[in-house]
This record gives sequence, structure tokens and C-alpha cells, in this order.
Amino acid sequence: MNTHERRRLAALRTDRETVLGAAAALRHEAVQARYAGLSRPEIAFGLASVLEMLAMRIADQPPDVRAHVVRIAREMAGDTMDSPTIRRTRRR
Repeated sequence: MNTHERRRLAALRTDRETVLGAAAALRHEAVQARYAGLSRPEIAFGLASVLEMLAMRIADQPPDVRAHVVRIAREMAGDTMDSPTIRRTRRR
């Protein structure tokens, strides 16, 4: 396996873990909200299931779809690193 293939697999693994993490966080927040008296956690569970299905087949997704799914998952998890409105470089 060459270096390019290893980097691609590592990137896919990271993307999959990001989307799975968002699904887990969504389920956790739905359960916590239910304890607080809010209703309808099944909607969050359904979305979490969709995210898990996308994560399991992340390598089969076109690059633009995969990037969008990962961006949404990061936003759901509160990670704004992929936000286009945030500057990625530092000025000194």
C-alpha cells in the first residue's frame, strides 16, 4: 500500500468517525432532552440512524457529498473548524 492510499484511508476513517460521533452526540442530546421533559426524541434517533448509514458507506459517496456530510456532522458536534467563515490562517 503506497503513501497516497494510506492517507486516503486515514481520511476516510476520520470522516467516518466524525459522522458517527455526530450521530452519537445527537442520540445523547435527545435522551438528555427527554429527561428534561422535552418530547419526540424519535426524530433525533431517525436522523442519527441516517448519519450512521452514511458513515458506514462513506467511501462509496462522491467526494462532494462526503464533504457535505462531514461538514454537517462537524457543525452538529459544535466543531466549527470546517466553517468557511472562519479564517484558517493567523496574521502576525
